[in-house]
Amino acid sequence: MTAHADILGLMHAYCRAIDRGDFKTFGRLLRDALWLVEGQLPDPASGQNIIIYADGTPRTKHVISNIQIDVAADGQNATAHSYVRVYQQTPALPLCVIFAGEYFDEYDCDQGTWRLRRRDLRHPLYGDLSHHLRNPQLTFPDAPVA
Repeated sequence: MTAHADILGLMHAYCRAIDRGDFKTFGRLLRDALWLVEGQLPDPASGQNIIIYADGTPRTKHVISNIQIDVAADGQNATAHSYVRVYQQTPALPLCVIFAGEYFDEYDCDQGTWRLRRRDLRHPLYGDLSHHLRNPQLTFPDAPVA
């Protein structure tokens, strides 16, 4: 595979892991990464903030688009930018967009394996996060209070 394809695969794996409630894979993908919101670390308690439903998932679909991946000339580092929209449907919430923003990512390649090193979620637009996060402000300090 090419660096571009490997990185795109990581971007999609991140979305699938969250949406499937596969926090083991999610943790592995972020093991070496710094995850930021508007350049700031979210509250440490945000790691336990997601509401999980009876089916074992958060009932979300993360959709990324407008993807741009730039691999450095050395082939060992890359940056990526994408738009993200998060859809959610629960027994009490009809299908809707609960979040939109942009991912600014940094990747590196270690012995032929690409990994996410930094994700900064920027320019957020907030919908109804009350069915997704127990306390939206733990994850997104500027999120409106429900």
